[in-house]
Amino acid sequence: MNLEATKTCQNCRSAFIIEDEDLQFYKKIEVPPPTFCPECRLKRRMLWRNERLLHKRKSSLSGEEMISQFSDVAPFPVYSPKEYFSRMWTPPELEYSSERSFFDQFHELLGKTPQCALLTDLESLEHGSIYQNGASRNKQCYMVSASGDNEDCMYSNNLDYSKFSLDSLWCRRVEFSYDNIDSLDSNKLFFSQECEQCVDCWFSYNCKNCINCFGCVGLRNKSYCLWNTQLSKEEYEKEIKTILADLIPEKISYFRSKLEQLTLLFPYKYMHIDFVSSATCTGDYIVNSKNIFRGFTIHESQDSRYCSKLIAGKECFDMTDWGDPAELCYECITVGKSAYKVLFSNNCWPECREISYCDSCSNSHHLFGCVGLKDASFCILNKKYSEDEYYKITGNIIKDMTRRGEYGEFFPKELSPFSYNEAIVQEYFPCNKEEAESRGYMWAIPEERDYKVTKKPEDLPGNIKDVDGGILNEVIECAHVGKCNHGCSTAFKIIKEELAFYKRFGLPIPRLCFNCRHGERFAKRNPMKLWHRKCMCGQLKTEDKKQKMYQNTAIHKHGDKPCLNEFETSYSPDRKEIVYCEQCYQAEVI
Repeated sequence: MNLEATKTCQNCRSAFIIEDEDLQFYKKIEVPPPTFCPECRLKRRMLWRNERLLHKRKSSLSGEEMISQFSDVAPFPVYSPKEYFSRMWTPPELEYSSERSFFDQFHELLGKTPQCALLTDLESLEHGSIYQNGASRNKQCYMVSASGDNEDCMYSNNLDYSKFSLDSLWCRRVEFSYDNIDSLDSNKLFFSQECEQCVDCWFSYNCKNCINCFGCVGLRNKSYCLWNTQLSKEEYEKEIKTILADLIPEKISYFRSKLEQLTLLFPYKYMHIDFVSSATCTGDYIVNSKNIFRGFTIHESQDSRYCSKLIAGKECFDMTDWGDPAELCYECITVGKSAYKVLFSNNCWPECREISYCDSCSNSHHLFGCVGLKDASFCILNKKYSEDEYYKITGNIIKDMTRRGEYGEFFPKELSPFSYNEAIVQEYFPCNKEEAESRGYMWAIPEERDYKVTKKPEDLPGNIKDVDGGILNEVIECAHVGKCNHGCSTAFKIIKEELAFYKRFGLPIPRLCFNCRHGERFAKRNPMKLWHRKCMCGQLKTEDKKQKMYQNTAIHKHGDKPCLNEFETSYSPDRKEIVYCEQCYQAEVI
């Protein structure tokens, strides 16, 4: 029996389909179908997570200055990690009133309960990783976020199990590497994207198991290649020595542009999914998973829908960050480490099960509307009840919430402690101040910074050989000077470890602050959106007479006729890439 239905999103007013599989899941966990479309649900969750924006403020408990993800205007007390994890404080509690909206009561409790200044662990702080957030088990790391198990890494986001690497985005197990995106298991990889098991490679895209390559695209098991041209070892070493001898910013810009043009001459697979290990999946950036529907950046998961940044998830819907593992979770963010049936919650880990509408709880079960609890059970708005009382009162709360149209929805955007431009929603769905405020979101005014620029970017030496230790005392103006949508910090400083890295590999001092460098990298990843398209194999057309047409090198199943395969892809129709289906791509690239 087909039970799917078309609904109108109460937020953006667009139509969306609730499918049979969705309805079966909602019935299983006993919640009503959503009234927001998948994209609006995702934005609403992402509004609750700040990864990279840090503030200096004073602890609400001790008055000591600390680094915090929350600014001074946060609507609740903020404690340092040591103070928060000491648990030398008692969470407040409320008694539920059927006369008031549940969300109003939850908001009151949220405003009274201390929050941890950083989403981190004490182990990382003890090992010198003070400037980090959404990160754990890091040693001597600086300005890393949503990252774990790294050593001596800087200025990176979603970086794991890596050492001595800078400016990384969505990389794992990389060492001595710089400015890379979506790359794995590589050493001495620079300015590259979607590369795997590569060593001593520069300005490369979608290369695997390559050594000593520069400016290459789509290579497999190659060595000594320059701009996809095979050279002898001697020829390559001579060329690369000249190229890297004077690696100034202008050269880097030229190499980036040349690589981008080269990538457009080759076909792209319609999504970043390994179909050997990830069959029956739709979405993008999916690894070792099965039965994933509209998922983005999913690893080792199964039977999950509308999820993003999920690891080891099983039968989870609308879950963002992170699992590892999680089962039967719905509409939550920053939940994981053995999470079971966690619903409509934020920042609850580890070992949480059968909790709903909770924030910052850990090692607990059977909670409803709780904030900041640890090792607790059968609590409502932080107040302890007997098991029978708990089920009776939560049943009444759900009836009240259903009557008010609250139950089955994630926390309203008005309850989030972050403004739109402070949360990760701004990275994935960027907009300006006017657009955000017109949609009812808060917008944070950048904090005034007490500094005086001492060095303009155009006055920096081009070659790192001409830079001495005096650069560590300079306040460098960002070349964007705040005229961008990346949360520009307008100025930045170079730290000692960073300078040593640039010196070691002949890299010039950057002209952009970390926020702007991160923003430019982030823009190179595909968005969390899908478009319905056809395979371009055999039907390529272009109005640009200068753009070369890709010629297939293999015989395809569809022969000389255009491929008829259709798919959902994160490459929008207005982009320049040549997008192939799985079959045609495998025939050409592998």
